[in-house]
Amino acid sequence: MRVLLILLLILFNPDLKEKREVIVTKKVITVSGQTSIGGFNCDYAKNGLKDTLYIDYDDLKKELIFDIPVQDFSCGNFLLNRDFRKTIKAEQFPTAKVKVRNLQSNYGHYTCDLSVDLVGKTLHFPALVLKRTPAGVSGNLILSFEELALETPKKMGGLIKVEEALHLEIQLGF
Repeated sequence: MRVLLILLLILFNPDLKEKREVIVTKKVITVSGQTSIGGFNCDYAKNGLKDTLYIDYDDLKKELIFDIPVQDFSCGNFLLNRDFRKTIKAEQFPTAKVKVRNLQSNYGHYTCDLSVDLVGKTLHFPALVLKRTPAGVSGNLILSFEELALETPKKMGGLIKVEEALHLEIQLGF
């Protein structure tokens, strides 16, 4: 019984987590949503990075910051690209910023404090769950046009409407 108790204390003691650093070599950010005629995906990908991601550090100053040029998102064709950039006010806000802080391993998945600066708004997502993938980690968020203070786009006199929910997926490869 004592051995079982000691084993449980060792396994579930957060102070015994091994601090690690990994090199992020790839980041992919995907914004997707639905319209009244189908779905859309807008992607941003960057390879060849050498950013350090700190895992299980208690020091909150160890953060990873990504500046993302909004013009670099690709939605598949020039019309969708133009509409996407117009919707998120790319001329007024040419970059988006993503901050990853306090990345902690939690027995099969990770959590982090994530901040997203987009269209002049800063959104905080404490304890966001990141799933382990073969290439790194991945997290999903659901944003709305309302929380970004954006108007929901409409085309052709309102015949084509975009749903309020936007899905944001962040993938970090290492």
